[in-house]
Amino acid sequence: MPKGYIIGHITVNDPETYKDYVAKDTPILLGLGGRFLVRGGQAEVVEGRAEDRHIVFEFDSFDAANAAYHDPGYQEVAKIRHGSATSAILVAEGNDEDLPEPSGDAPLGFLIAHVTVRDPDAYRPYVDGNTPIMRGHGARYIVRGGRSEVLEGDMGGRHVVIAYPSFQAARAAYHDPAYQEVAAIRRDHSEGTIILVEGAA
Repeated sequence: MPKGYIIGHITVNDPETYKDYVAKDTPILLGLGGRFLVRGGQAEVVEGRAEDRHIVFEFDSFDAANAAYHDPGYQEVAKIRHGSATSAILVAEGNDEDLPEPSGDAPLGFLIAHVTVRDPDAYRPYVDGNTPIMRGHGARYIVRGGRSEVLEGDMGGRHVVIAYPSFQAARAAYHDPAYQEVAAIRRDHSEGTIILVEGAA
């Protein structure tokens, strides 16, 4: 069964109050079966605009991720976040690929994309063309299509999360000249946000 993910982008407006949210939300989400893939760490918004902080929680299924977000205990704690931060959050179904092996002691790296496609037929060559390039950098597509639901904010209609052996590998994949050539197709037929992030230690 494909895994499920809570993906969030957050800008903290009141750091002291937000610390209380982090202290309280973590045991709830972990207790509901969540596992941190991304939380803090270095990040680079390479296309579009995004909030400052990025998180990815992995769950055993889409339904488990969705239930965790809607859990009454979590929703009570989320009121602290609503008052201390601006957030964009979604749940997404996984692509049923395993994470790559890390490169040495470094955390994994991730590319997170939220895209609104204007012309699906014209966009398709990008999907076909980028895959072998990304695979050459050790990519595993952990979210690619599948069910999704935007729960807070505005994040486009198509969501992709790609895992790499390291943050450096994620950067190298995005900046690969062959990928940038194919990415021109995406830019011509969609708009969105792409973020490179370091995985949780």
